[in-house]
Amino acid sequence: MTVEHSPVVVWDQRARLWSNATYATGGSPWGLIRLKPAMQAFAKELVAAGVQGLRPSGENDVRAARALVHRGLAHPRAQYRQHSWDLTVVVPAHDRVVELGDCLRSLHGTHVLVVDDCSDDAPSVAKVVGEHGAKLTVRNSNGGPAAARNTGIQFTSSEFIAFVDSDCTVASTWLDSLMPLFDDPHVGAVAPRIRPRIEDENLTTKFEAVASALDMGDHAEVVRIGGQLAYLPAAVLIVRRSAIPAGGFDEDLRLGEDVDFIWQMVEDGWQVRYEPQVIVEHELRGDFLELLKRRFDYGTSAVDLDIRHPGALTPARLSGWNLIAAAGLVMLQPGITLSALGTATHVLQDKLHREHAPVVLTPFFVAKTLQADVHAVGHVLRREYWPLGWVMLAAAPRAKGVTGRAAKLAAAAMVLPLLHEWHMTKPRIDPVRFVGMRLLADAAYGSGVLVQSARRRTLRVLSPQVRFPLPSKRGKTSES
Repeated sequence: MTVEHSPVVVWDQRARLWSNATYATGGSPWGLIRLKPAMQAFAKELVAAGVQGLRPSGENDVRAARALVHRGLAHPRAQYRQHSWDLTVVVPAHDRVVELGDCLRSLHGTHVLVVDDCSDDAPSVAKVVGEHGAKLTVRNSNGGPAAARNTGIQFTSSEFIAFVDSDCTVASTWLDSLMPLFDDPHVGAVAPRIRPRIEDENLTTKFEAVASALDMGDHAEVVRIGGQLAYLPAAVLIVRRSAIPAGGFDEDLRLGEDVDFIWQMVEDGWQVRYEPQVIVEHELRGDFLELLKRRFDYGTSAVDLDIRHPGALTPARLSGWNLIAAAGLVMLQPGITLSALGTATHVLQDKLHREHAPVVLTPFFVAKTLQADVHAVGHVLRREYWPLGWVMLAAAPRAKGVTGRAAKLAAAAMVLPLLHEWHMTKPRIDPVRFVGMRLLADAAYGSGVLVQSARRRTLRVLSPQVRFPLPSKRGKTSES
């Protein structure tokens, strides 16, 4: 990022400045960041600019923008710029010639290499590829998406490679909108938002319109393990060749190979960006039962990913003090609840005091950690621990005493976030059916995790992390 090529930068609307821009909360992963004096003026200007953003005007602003973008407090805006990019589009294909034809038609005008992953109807694939002027290479055996993409890497030499699945279609401006993000030499990969292409509207397509597993949402993000956005699918993904991990995609993984690929890039120090202003589409397939099967299959990849990236898929990271506070509520022991919350508040207050942070941040942080833990408990009860979660849901209306109170708290943690999601996404489904379908989809994923954990005889990917932070002599606040 230089003054000459610096993009317009937009402040992340979920982040906040405190104490005259001395501190910021937000970023990825979320936290408290102390801003260096040289960054504070630019950060205030950026917040004032709102969604219009601001282009850095000098070297100091460029450095400030780079630091804010790296921390996830701000994001470069995708800006259309026509250029002859040194790029090849690689399309892995296995039959499905109709979808492949639609994909190639949308890619007209770009250099395209189709990798036929040993299709059953190879002549039809070759015919479609020839009709659209693309190049073709054919694998002798079916190796899955990872092997097909690696073949594409091997048979190309361009500086950039765009992987596009054969069931996806792109807009004519997609490359000229995404490629300028690579002006930053630290960016190794960029992905657009992937929305489902709906032709026949039914209950399943209405659900997928707002809950697709490939749709990463409407917020620009920098991808970080444990961050606001932890991974990206490779259904449509542009990568810098020099950023490709050694060995490319892991061909031992039939599922989750794209997550592993992205995490290797992040671990190698590359920045991976998600840009939702650029939208591509993918073909919806099958009914709701097929959707559940795909979610189950996704879940089976979690164990293999955890072996390669230990701790990255921990189902929940919780504060032990908040769990004790919840236990006090369930047992009608307000003293326990107040004591636990008081300890958590004291720990946070002590840390903030040593960092000279404003006192008002203490209740803000307490509320934020409570909210995060409630969300995490609901998430794990819907997915990896769904059998327990469903028992709690069934018991909540009738159970009494400690069991009833625990069931009601668990049910609220499971369902309220889904109702909030329904309200925000406004699907064309009533809330009861939407919540039911989300519970089934999450349980399908969790079942995949449980089954694969049993096969591999490991509990690591099922084990939450529970922390009991205590006041310490030294505190640390991230500084940018």
